[in-house]
Amino acid sequence: MDTLLKNESNNSAMASHCVLCTTGSWKLPLVVGILAVLFGSLLLLFPDRSVELILAVFGFIALVIGLLLFWSACTIRRAGSAAFAAPLILGILALVLGLVAFLNPDLIRAFLAVIFALVCIIGGLGMLAAAFSSWASMARKVLMGGGGIILAALGVLILFSPYLSATLVVQLIGLFFLGAGLVSVIGSLLLWWRIRTCVISEWERYRQSGQ
Repeated sequence: MDTLLKNESNNSAMASHCVLCTTGSWKLPLVVGILAVLFGSLLLLFPDRSVELILAVFGFIALVIGLLLFWSACTIRRAGSAAFAAPLILGILALVLGLVAFLNPDLIRAFLAVIFALVCIIGGLGMLAAAFSSWASMARKVLMGGGGIILAALGVLILFSPYLSATLVVQLIGLFFLGAGLVSVIGSLLLWWRIRTCVISEWERYRQSGQ
């Protein structure tokens, strides 16, 4: 009876410890890292095509959103509400942006560059703040803080360098995604190895205690 209780206690302890060891999945960072590496590689290898594709996708999405807003405005107007003006105005703006993206891509390229620069600055500062407030390991804090500084610096460079070519901007973005993806992949593999080592060691300890 004592042996059975002891085995059950050891089994429960091993399960609890393994649960602690497997806290924090390595699969999501691995998938995200691989996608970031692929995306960054495409931007580095085909920057001109990437710019054209981004502009085409932006124009198509803007046109679709504009048509949906027009449909929403017509639906609201038929219901007798005066609130149809807001979606109507937004729909016109979306259609104009979509048409300009195909007819005058240079103007939309500059517009998207400014928007992307602001997103990089805000995202980088957010990563930097999260690095100081996070309870993660020191290595993770350093990586997160360094990534935030690089991302914010990239945003400032894009925002205050009007003569910076779109191709170079895309290559810089690709380089950032490539580096961040490699860091994520390496970190996830290290986490997987740590989990595997933990589970194996606990299983060996359990077998020895059972004997």
